[in-house]
Amino acid sequence: MTKGSHSHPNIRTVRLVLGILLISLLGLPSVFAGGDGIYIETLNRSAGLMGEAPREELSKTYLAHGKMRVAGPDQRGTDMILDPATGTLTFLNHATREYYRLNVKDMMAGMSQPGIDQMRAMVEDTQVKVEETGETKRIGSWNCKEYRVVKTGMMGVDQEIWATEDVAFDVTRFTEMMSLSGPDALLANSAAGKSQRAEMSKIKGYPILTKTRMQLMGTTMETERLVTTIREEPIPSSLFEIPEGYSLREMGTGPGTEAHP
Repeated sequence: MTKGSHSHPNIRTVRLVLGILLISLLGLPSVFAGGDGIYIETLNRSAGLMGEAPREELSKTYLAHGKMRVAGPDQRGTDMILDPATGTLTFLNHATREYYRLNVKDMMAGMSQPGIDQMRAMVEDTQVKVEETGETKRIGSWNCKEYRVVKTGMMGVDQEIWATEDVAFDVTRFTEMMSLSGPDALLANSAAGKSQRAEMSKIKGYPILTKTRMQLMGTTMETERLVTTIREEPIPSSLFEIPEGYSLREMGTGPGTEAHP
């Protein structure tokens, strides 16, 4: 979402969900926050993403109390809270002081069986190849190794990932919650799901720099994610709760649903 956008709340939410699913398909490694918590700042650059102009945004990720919160640069935008224990995604719309909730398992249960079978077939067709190149370099404060990832099938994906083992945290439960090839998702413990997860497990450590080029529906999308800050710090549990004065809004209901330029 661009700053100052006042599009339909549902459109904002659906676009964010789509973005999350695309990221999960890329198989990014996972996060567990030990101690007080983990705070991460990431510089996100994109071009050709969903037809938008090239942009650069700083996102902030908070990991603590078994949950994850991702906040964008716009204080009137939308934040996302992931709770793997319940399988729930919560979207906080700060502009309207409302929140929306989606349960991943309920969302899957609400789909028709033919639709699920079609999606499963497309995801099963995805072939993943990960290669450690042997190249190393220092990015920021971290010593990193380079991995090249190629995915073919439902979409064509080429990635250059520089990952570090200098940081000690693991985010599996968050990415598996969203990943279509996760053990509780479309592929579950099928041979295709296990194969995809095993290949991505070759990437050791946390990705500091990820460059992605994706072919989807005739469009080339390029993204770059550069982690600039990782630190342990106290994170209050209130950060993962609904702010006071925010009201629950059902998807597609209520006033203000028309789109605005």
